[in-house]
Amino acid sequence: MSTHRTSEPRPAPGADDDFRRLFEALPIGAYRSLPGGRQLRANPALVRLNGYDNEAQMLAAVRDIATEWYVQSDRRDEFRRVLHQDGQVRGFVSEIYRHCTRERIWVSENAYVVRDADGQPLYYEGTVEEVTERVRAGDALARSEAHLREVADRVPGMVYRVHADAAGVRRYSFVSQGVTKLFGITPEQVMADPALLASFIHPQDVPRVQAAVREAYARRQSLEIEHRVFRRDGEVRWVRMISSEVESVEDGFVRVGVTLDVTERQLALAALRESDARWKLALDSIGDGVWDWDIASGREVLSDRCKEIYGLVHASLPEHHRSLDDRTHPDDVPRMAQDRQAHFDGLTPLYVNEHRVRHVDGSWRWVLSRGMVISRDAQGRPLRMIGTHTDITERKQAEALRAERDQAAAAQAAMTQFLSRLSHELRTPLNAILGFTQVMQADGRAPQAHQAWLTEVMNSGRHLLGLVDDLLDLSGAQGGQLVFDLAPTPVAPVLQECLAMLAQDAVQRGLVIEHDTCLEAAESVLADRLRLKQIISNLLSNAIKYNRPGGLLRLAARREADQIMLSVADAGEGLTADQLARLFTPFERLGARQKGVPGTGLGLSLSRQLARGMGGDIVATSTPGLGSTFTLRLPLATGS
Repeated sequence: MSTHRTSEPRPAPGADDDFRRLFEALPIGAYRSLPGGRQLRANPALVRLNGYDNEAQMLAAVRDIATEWYVQSDRRDEFRRVLHQDGQVRGFVSEIYRHCTRERIWVSENAYVVRDADGQPLYYEGTVEEVTERVRAGDALARSEAHLREVADRVPGMVYRVHADAAGVRRYSFVSQGVTKLFGITPEQVMADPALLASFIHPQDVPRVQAAVREAYARRQSLEIEHRVFRRDGEVRWVRMISSEVESVEDGFVRVGVTLDVTERQLALAALRESDARWKLALDSIGDGVWDWDIASGREVLSDRCKEIYGLVHASLPEHHRSLDDRTHPDDVPRMAQDRQAHFDGLTPLYVNEHRVRHVDGSWRWVLSRGMVISRDAQGRPLRMIGTHTDITERKQAEALRAERDQAAAAQAAMTQFLSRLSHELRTPLNAILGFTQVMQADGRAPQAHQAWLTEVMNSGRHLLGLVDDLLDLSGAQGGQLVFDLAPTPVAPVLQECLAMLAQDAVQRGLVIEHDTCLEAAESVLADRLRLKQIISNLLSNAIKYNRPGGLLRLAARREADQIMLSVADAGEGLTADQLARLFTPFERLGARQKGVPGTGLGLSLSRQLARGMGGDIVATSTPGLGSTFTLRLPLATGS
């Protein structure tokens, strides 16, 4: 459309104002521009579209629309060609830059030419609407459809979409290129003649296929069936047809499906049937028992290995499938029947089930049963099934042991958490008890008899507080929550401090302390000094408590490669192998309570946890009647 401004009627009063208001209020961009590309007018919507604040700012910035606006440099030329040829442009979609921000967007333009009395173009007027989302959605849809078609064409068979009305009349809306390789016809031929595919079905399979299709369509169920087809070149092939309903429409429903060439698999099954004896022998040789079930008659033949799993001999088991089913654990029968039926119905490619069977000795053994239907009748019902039994009893026992181990670990973690919380709860009242007892002792007004009681309360409280501290340390070490301040720590000074601290106890028991250390004074381990002192003190204290009166306490220290080995040996009663196995268990005192030896049963367990937390360990050796030796191993500090 073109406009010639020669003898235009004068606008009615107020018409210019109405047009101006319309121009300003339009929700899409509107403009007036010179043919050369310079902007004369732009409404607020166009100003915003180009990223400017006002019209004056935009008009000052725009010089040449052709080079400043369009992403494709020749797009302006095409726009002008259409405009001058037709006098107007409608729905002219282009990718442009937002003039101010240079962001790339898509727009749709409508425009016309305003001419003078001689027909020469004066300027262009038009509208601009952003359609970025619409264009991108269209591109995405096109890509998606292209990808879908590409995937469908790569499927080794025919992919299709078919519409069926209430009368059962079908028409195909999509057929992949795979139909050509499968049947030697084109997708267009199938869509033009929906009955064409049925003409390829092998005559002997037609009744079975038609019945299955009618039932699936009538019940609106999924369909899965295998049958033979005659190709146009006369070759017989096997195909597997799978389809399901995806959408209900006004006059019927839509199904999608795929038809796959399964000739090779069918040939393989035929070859398998012909070599039954060979593969049964091979499976028997590797430990799997073989069974061959004639489903129609119920007769089931078992290999010798299969009978061995049940502890049976040839004469003790009738050749009927109920003979094995009756020996299946009652709790496992429903799932076994369910898995078997799923395979019969074609829902699973193989029958696979694990269940328990009763051995002739009365025990229950686990078997993995696997099988496949290798022949069916014209209605698709299974006729023959072959498979194997594998004895998996040991695997199941191992799984049970792992489950018990995991439960024990969970219980241990729960106990550690409980001890940690209990220890924190006990500290507060214990500190109060000890504090008030100290106040009462210091007051001096309590009778002498009461002073003895206060001393007993204080000693008992301190013992209990030590137990709580050990509990906290043990639970923290087991939970990996203890923080160690590791640093090079000389061993000799720490050992001397611990000996000095416990010297009085050793003297009271008349012990002889013997040193056999090969360490230099400066040799150090990488350890937390406080925790190292705690470990050594505990080992020395035990060696004193569990030694015989007047016995020998022997200390030995040596360097081995990149480690320091510190041994503490006593001359006590020693420990049996069973006691050694329980030695580092928390609260395990090995009968020491009955002998009147004080302690909590936490010291060794905590010491080992601390040593391991610092990269070392504690091991114990003992000979009954000759004493025990505890060896602390810690990494040597770098540079020692």
